[in-house]
Amino acid sequence: MIRNDVLHWFILGFGLEFPDDRHLGRSTNITQLWLSAKEKCFDCEVLDALHTLRREHAELKRYEYEAAGEWFEPVSFETIRNIPEWTDFFMTSYFNIIVESEGRVHYQRLSEQLRRELPPPEPLRRSIGFVP
Repeated sequence: MIRNDVLHWFILGFGLEFPDDRHLGRSTNITQLWLSAKEKCFDCEVLDALHTLRREHAELKRYEYEAAGEWFEPVSFETIRNIPEWTDFFMTSYFNIIVESEGRVHYQRLSEQLRRELPPPEPLRRSIGFVP
């Protein structure tokens, strides 16, 4: 499995960790996501993985406050994916990861593939007696 697939698996799983809310998803910021990813896969290119995440798998959305109208405007990552400043979407505020139905299926497939490819964990060994 390639690293980008592992990161997509992680991002989808991260979005699914909270109770299911098809409209809001899981709110996070890039720092929180990166720190969580770093625990699992060490050197991660989280921004690149977010950029290559398919829209059918997850929607990335943030809510911007419109001061004049005093309401929140949803902004989808899809509207800025192809502009040079696409990283600003993640750097300037919180965003939501909304995992779609196809993303849930993809997450399950990747989970099964990871289980097949990763070696089983070694059993914990406990020493008997006291160690000086």
